[in-house]
Amino acid sequence: MKINVLVADDHPLIREGIVRSLEQDPAIAIIGQATDGEEALALARELKPDVLVLDMHMPGIGGTVVLERLREEMPEIRVLVVTASESPERLLDAVAGGAVGYLSKRTSAEDLRQAVITTHGGGSVIEPQLAHHLLREYSSGRRGESSALRPLLGPREVEILRLVAQGHTDNEIGAQLYISPRTVQNHLTSIRDKTGLRRRSELARWAVERAIA
Repeated sequence: MKINVLVADDHPLIREGIVRSLEQDPAIAIIGQATDGEEALALARELKPDVLVLDMHMPGIGGTVVLERLREEMPEIRVLVVTASESPERLLDAVAGGAVGYLSKRTSAEDLRQAVITTHGGGSVIEPQLAHHLLREYSSGRRGESSALRPLLGPREVEILRLVAQGHTDNEIGAQLYISPRTVQNHLTSIRDKTGLRRRSELARWAVERAIA
């Protein structure tokens, strides 16, 4: 039986390159392509792929939210993240969200095909130059040290998100936190980038679901 794969990336050239690379292996079948997070979730629900090859940065909901929803709804789907970001924070966000593989877009076609086969078989794949970040995080946790890596949202961002969920405007939030509305907007831009959410109502719901509000 073939490994059924869904590919999600908003850049057509990169998405098509991933598809062509994977199609070279007769054991892999591409059953769908998604251009954003919402479409990735819709196709995952419809097609039930064995493996989802996922970009973390896409329009609408980002990869972090896609991972969380898949873990809640379809934990049997194995997610392999292939992204341009090599930051330790993004790697840890992906692994914490349930990804079983993490590759940069500099990976070779052969390594990509092997990663799909490995993750489908129950294994995990982390690009070697990024794996030391996970080892450092694990080592710090074992020693009882606080991680040197930031969580998804910083303390100030959590404060602002909580007030957004409570229905406050940027001006009201600035007044409560003694910062300018522009600073509030800068924090909200960062929050949107990290969560992949754009609308204020989506941020509010996200906060409520995670007991932030």
